Amino acid sequence: MPFPNFEKLMAEIGDYVQVTTAQGNRLLLKVVGYYQSGLGELDNIQSYVSLGTAQKMIGEGSSFVTDIQVKMHEFILAPKTAKEYSAIFNIQADDIQTVNAQFETGSDIRSMISYAVGITLLVVSGFGIYNILNMMIYEKMDTIAILKAIGFSGMDVQHIFTTIALCIGFVGGLLGLFFGYMVCLGIERIPFETEALPTIKTFPVNFNPKYYMIGAIFSLVTTYFAGFFPSRKASNIDPVEIIRGK
Repeated sequence: MPFPNFEKLMAEIGDYVQVTTAQGNRLLLKVVGYYQSGLGELDNIQSYVSLGTAQKMIGEGSSFVTDIQVKMHEFILAPKTAKEYSAIFNIQADDIQTVNAQFETGSDIRSMISYAVGITLLVVSGFGIYNILNMMIYEKMDTIAILKAIGFSGMDVQHIFTTIALCIGFVGGLLGLFFGYMVCLGIERIPFETEALPTIKTFPVNFNPKYYMIGAIFSLVTTYFAGFFPSRKASNIDPVEIIRGK
């Protein structure tokens, strides 16, 4: 019979404890292990016994069962399975998504806020690159005029500045991912202790590669468009007007 909290129970494995039910029934039970789910609210109030012992404690027969919990390897199939069980056995079956709908909604909102902040930062950095390339075009007017005068087409000039933008995005993206990964490693080692989640000792950080892929792709896409518009402006420059102006 696993008990959740050794310090509160003050009993070691192999000790006997007396359990009293709400009906006044008393039973002497042996501690055979400790169980920790990782949720303090559950671990502080729950203990487990065999089904037969539980039925004996509350004075019910062997056919008495209040509910059955089914653990699935593919939890995304839980809603479909719950509907099937409800139809087959004519019982009320709740899936984990429905039971934890409020928690899932809160998690989705937090994820949306995180994505919004990340996308905003990337868009701001894209405007920074756009301004840099605009200033570069203004400073390189003479060079652009010479290139077009010796035979470079507007498309060639556009490719040059687009390549510069992509190089900035590629190098900046690699540096950002590297330093971001190092910062996450540091955050992961910060102590995080709370009674609600006793099994978590440090700040939880998700190192899923898909987030790094999203950051890398978005950095290239943002810098491409940040370089596309200035490069199109550079491709339309008339070298004769620049030379006359000089």
